[in-house]
Amino acid sequence: MNEFLIKYWKKQPEEVKHFFHSEALSYLHDSNEVLTVDDWVAHFSELADDWDTTVDRIETLGENCYMTITFHRSPSWNGFVTSIFTINDGKITELHEYYSPCDDNVVPQWREDLKDEEKIT
Repeated sequence: MNEFLIKYWKKQPEEVKHFFHSEALSYLHDSNEVLTVDDWVAHFSELADDWDTTVDRIETLGENCYMTITFHRSPSWNGFVTSIFTINDGKITELHEYYSPCDDNVVPQWREDLKDEEKIT
């Protein structure tokens, strides 16, 4: 399981889709968003050139995996994300993410335009 998630973080955006079940949802709690797999791939694509990641820790409990990741946007700026993955039959079926710091969490317009039912609350 650990190797699967490390590979996930190191993949190119177009390859990320293959890690998810087709009906999977991703929850970005800091920005109150629920993203489909296609939305998640678009989000992942936006970040691909903006950061480098280091997997700090992975813990598995049942069908859930908990990861902490440090992301680096520049030599002087680091952020952190805690990801909670639910994995069934070798595919991610649900993902919850919490970012810190998120004070610069500028949501792109396409995600701002999500319908109300695509919000967490």
